[in-house]
Amino acid sequence: MDLEAIASDVLGELVKLGAEDASVIATQSFERMVRFSNNALSVTKSIKDVIVFAYAALDKRRIIGSTSNPSQNALKEFARRLIESCRVLEPSPYYAPLPKGPFTYPTHTNYDPKIESCEEGVIEDYVKQIIDQATKAGGERTAGAITAETTKISIATTGGVTQSDRSTRILLNQRVFVGDASGHGLACSTHLSTFNPLAAAEEAAEHAKKAVNRGPWSEGVYDVILSPTVAADLIQHVGEAASAFAVESGISFLAGRVNEEVACDMLTLVDHGVAEGAVNTRVFDDEGVATRDNVIIEKGTLKTYLHNSSTARRFNTSTTGSAGIIDPHPWNLEVYPGHYSLDEMMKEVKEGFLITNNWYTRFQNLSTGDYSTLPRDATFYIKDGEIKYSVAGLRVSDNLPRQLKSISAISKERRWIYWWEVTTPTLAPYMLIKQTIITKAVG
Repeated sequence: MDLEAIASDVLGELVKLGAEDASVIATQSFERMVRFSNNALSVTKSIKDVIVFAYAALDKRRIIGSTSNPSQNALKEFARRLIESCRVLEPSPYYAPLPKGPFTYPTHTNYDPKIESCEEGVIEDYVKQIIDQATKAGGERTAGAITAETTKISIATTGGVTQSDRSTRILLNQRVFVGDASGHGLACSTHLSTFNPLAAAEEAAEHAKKAVNRGPWSEGVYDVILSPTVAADLIQHVGEAASAFAVESGISFLAGRVNEEVACDMLTLVDHGVAEGAVNTRVFDDEGVATRDNVIIEKGTLKTYLHNSSTARRFNTSTTGSAGIIDPHPWNLEVYPGHYSLDEMMKEVKEGFLITNNWYTRFQNLSTGDYSTLPRDATFYIKDGEIKYSVAGLRVSDNLPRQLKSISAISKERRWIYWWEVTTPTLAPYMLIKQTIITKAVG
């Protein structure tokens, strides 16, 4: 059974069982992954999944559910149990009918048949080249993974929507080691022709080599330059805070700030359902509405929250094509480029750090934006505009709204960032942020 038929058949079952509103999304993902460690291939595997997501409403009662069993009998049972469970729920004050189609959908070219048909041997060849490149650039050992993914998706709704989409992506996540120093490399693309893992491997090795020479530092307040990897991690949380659901839930530092200045005037942040090279491309949201470009922040001013039909009704506005049935969210974030090169940014720093990578970003208070994060791989101490040596054991402990207003430079160079710490793909630049609190990591 194909995805279109699955979505249509489950929708029919839900309506037959009494659903007044329903949306069914059937997704098929095919992933080929090759892992490597200690300069050698270690794991090769392929995974194919079909997941069916369904939303149903009757008498203003709402329910969502999913199943990974696409057999006809299992789907009928899934629909029956979903409606049966829905009937015992309390009516929802947040109910809004699904939008009525048809809609005009954007088109995109973020699908590459070469990725869909990419054999494991092709990925293994990439891995061998990456290992060779890292070694040639001075790395002693390297580890990571390359993943090639194809996603096909179909939707059917009681709003008269039937639509399908497909996209591909290929991803590299790599670390290169020299002694106990390390550098991090990322590459992501929607096409094999624009996938450049060798540059990522070389940069990771260069960072690892430079990180061997470590020096002292003290806790304090410093200017910091964030690499695109680190900037993307922070910016994705700005996108999440722009969700109307987060605002209503009391977990957004952007609550009550529409049309107010929330960042420096050089920051413009846009969410794209469809953009060239965006690895989370979708032409429709979970309600069947066409995705679009949404300007979240324009020259420092918050312009909109992200909405589905339910939140839009409560905010007396229109959906932004960002559903999530429950939680509207960003698809692919873009920070507009600035005017600086990395070298020019460095010259602006009297004393500070260049942070190339981070992990374990955790918020102590989502509503105020207080957070901390740990630089993991190469981090460099800057004095009078020059890198002096690497440092280790840092923790960034600051407030994201304060930092957004303290951005003093944005680079011309930008990169798409997507990995397990950055789950909303983000086209991010280098950023220079003034007066950032740096403490020592414990443990």
